[in-house]
Amino acid sequence: MACVLSSTWTLGCRDKQGGIQKVYIGSWNSGLTYTSGTGSITAFSGVTSSFYTFEQELDTASFTQKSVPNTENGTNYYEQTVSITLQGLDAATSDRIRILDQGKWRIIVLDQNGKYWLAGKQNGVRTSESTPGVGKVGGDLNGAVITFIGREPAPAFECTAGSVTTLIV
Repeated sequence: MACVLSSTWTLGCRDKQGGIQKVYIGSWNSGLTYTSGTGSITAFSGVTSSFYTFEQELDTASFTQKSVPNTENGTNYYEQTVSITLQGLDAATSDRIRILDQGKWRIIVLDQNGKYWLAGKQNGVRTSESTPGVGKVGGDLNGAVITFIGREPAPAFECTAGSVTTLIV
């Protein structure tokens, strides 16, 4: 199959903002199905899982997706990385971290522009690192930073707000 570029890209207004408002984490299961258009998901159906909200302070969470092409093998995948911060370390937070470290997840990210992005659509994401701690000095983080990584055949899909609200607890 030939790769054909069929549109141009122009500079838009400088009205975008980086960062994440909230992250929603749900168990990965093979029964969750999607209705999608051009690069976006408009509905979820099938066996669904509940997605739980993890609110994030400004400048504490991130979502990136790096293309990983391999010329020699003729392959390409997208490494999706979500990093979140949980403030305050206590027994309940430690238990939540343990569960996140053990599971396989799908994550929906709400960015600062009001757009929802689904990480781990086909293969799921897993924690690659969690670093709970109480810090050293008064201004250090008392809590944890958790990083999730997934490898997907396509970039993350944007989800409509209506489709996401059916999943969030």
